[in-house]
Amino acid sequence: MATNFLWAGGTSNNGLVASSAVTLMTTELESLTNGSVTVSSVNGSSGLFKNSSFNQAMWAELYLSLGNPGISSALSAGGNLAGWFLTSLDGGSTYESGSVAPPRPPDFLIPLPATTIAGGASPFKAAGLVLIPALEFYTLVQNNSGQTFGAGSTTPPWLKAAPIAMQY
Repeated sequence: MATNFLWAGGTSNNGLVASSAVTLMTTELESLTNGSVTVSSVNGSSGLFKNSSFNQAMWAELYLSLGNPGISSALSAGGNLAGWFLTSLDGGSTYESGSVAPPRPPDFLIPLPATTIAGGASPFKAAGLVLIPALEFYTLVQNNSGQTFGAGSTTPPWLKAAPIAMQY
């Protein structure tokens, strides 16, 4: 007999496993130059996240807001924010290096339009659902937009994960 794989109701019937989206990064994204990387250091526990941070959700939808101010020049065609989850196999003693992008495909990509992004623009969504690690992790992102992200003087940029409710 076939099994139906369904979206569960989530908390408060909003479709998320947690009561709200989990902020992975904020001020770490301010003034991030093209080609540069940064690692989560503010949210979670000094940038560290555990599967309990997501109510044990396995999947999430990721969103990026560039804050206010946004970017004053047009982004490059094909620009994106690439991201990796730097996990620890040994319970938190050793993580992948956070000084460069890991030599493996990104865990997520957030495509960005080839246009100028005004402050307060709608957030941009990652391409597809993102698998949340079972192990502890930091988030590392690389700006591949062709421009430096804004400084967010009134509203800082943010990267959020919306852990979704699924049932099997």
